[in-house]
Amino acid sequence: MATWRGFVTAGLARAGGWFRGTRVGGRFGQPRAGRRRSWPRAGRRLSWPRAGRRLSWQSLARGGALVLAPLLVLAVLMPLGDAGTAAKASPCSKAVGPFTVHGTKVLAKNGSVFVSYGMTVSGLQEGNWTGLIPLDLEKIAVIADDWCANTVRIQVNQDLLLGPSATSFDQEYMAAIESEVSLAESYHLVVVLNDETNFAPLVVRHYQANPTPGTEVFWKDMTRVYGNDPQVIFDLYNEPRTSVPTMPPATLWRLWLNGGYFKHVYYSFGMAELAAYVRYTAGARNLFWIEGPRYSLSFAGMIRYHALIHVSGVVYSIHHAQGNHDVAAWNAAFGYLVEDGIAPVVNGEFTNYEPLPDPKSDLIPGFCWTDAPTAVPQYLQYLARLGIGMSAYQLVPGWLIKSNKHLDEPTSINDKTWSCVPNNEPQPYQSAGTLIMTYFEQHNG
Repeated sequence: MATWRGFVTAGLARAGGWFRGTRVGGRFGQPRAGRRRSWPRAGRRLSWPRAGRRLSWQSLARGGALVLAPLLVLAVLMPLGDAGTAAKASPCSKAVGPFTVHGTKVLAKNGSVFVSYGMTVSGLQEGNWTGLIPLDLEKIAVIADDWCANTVRIQVNQDLLLGPSATSFDQEYMAAIESEVSLAESYHLVVVLNDETNFAPLVVRHYQANPTPGTEVFWKDMTRVYGNDPQVIFDLYNEPRTSVPTMPPATLWRLWLNGGYFKHVYYSFGMAELAAYVRYTAGARNLFWIEGPRYSLSFAGMIRYHALIHVSGVVYSIHHAQGNHDVAAWNAAFGYLVEDGIAPVVNGEFTNYEPLPDPKSDLIPGFCWTDAPTAVPQYLQYLARLGIGMSAYQLVPGWLIKSNKHLDEPTSINDKTWSCVPNNEPQPYQSAGTLIMTYFEQHNG
């Protein structure tokens, strides 16, 4: 595996001239006309490893590379404006924890209602994560300023940290997590840490459709580092998937809540015990995002099948809701939790983009709405009315942006040419990026 020495000497260079403090397209030079820019300023809090954390800089240094890497990253991400003055701060709102649940609302430290407006960053879920760290860090900076967000959701691969059997511990990978969290916190972003297992090899993934004992080990380690960090939210398990399309709802909710046999694999516990373990055994004081069954596509049936999670500080996180694109369908899938006064909700992943203009492209359900030109604005209005936050998914070319050279330039929807048919797209590479950026600016500006 590549080391952080390689990240310092090669990864930054591959990112497009970071050692020179500039990036193609102007990201690390002066702001382009019409775009606001806010770089970390003197006095911003940086979250370096504290005494008692499992992570040890001495053991991680490996010839000094680990010590130098964060300093180089922060130096690169703190350019000066004209005449040696710090660039002007972003006018977008930022929230300060700790965050607590009160009915269907989440309150920040000062008692104000906290609604998450953010974006998912997923480089650390990939097998080639060392080469993706520079782009992740750049995305975090852009999300904070150009996308007017208050939250970043960082997907972390449980197996890369601990190994498939959760018996090892990759210090370099933990250092990478810390570097991304530290940078995000320096921008005063709320950080959501998400435990991801979808990218494990198939033979391993077969045994990770629901939380496992390795998931508890993962959160024990995360709690040691971030369990008392008021700016960090724990997203406990990405898209639980002990389900098949024909599964009876009672079985679906039972497996999700309490575990059991699924595809010849026995899961000794479900989301209820995982939440209790992280809260009471590991001792995490963080807000929890909890995703539902069947890839968290719907929370319909949660009350009927007695599947609420009974620990404090829970927000239910919907992903890419399926079905009709109207208020009735959204209420049935997740909105009822707010409308009926049951619990707060966040849209933990939302996107809308045309599939690649290739007949062989996969059309992922929920990722392209045929009626997006009218339905996406209505959906955003619906979220705003109920006070439901959103983590957009994600800054990838062809999804919400045009290219990695211009992370602050979203793609848009043309209502005359929008198409979800891969081999019939009059104007390919459209997305809801502009609508999402505008929505964040209107509600978090």
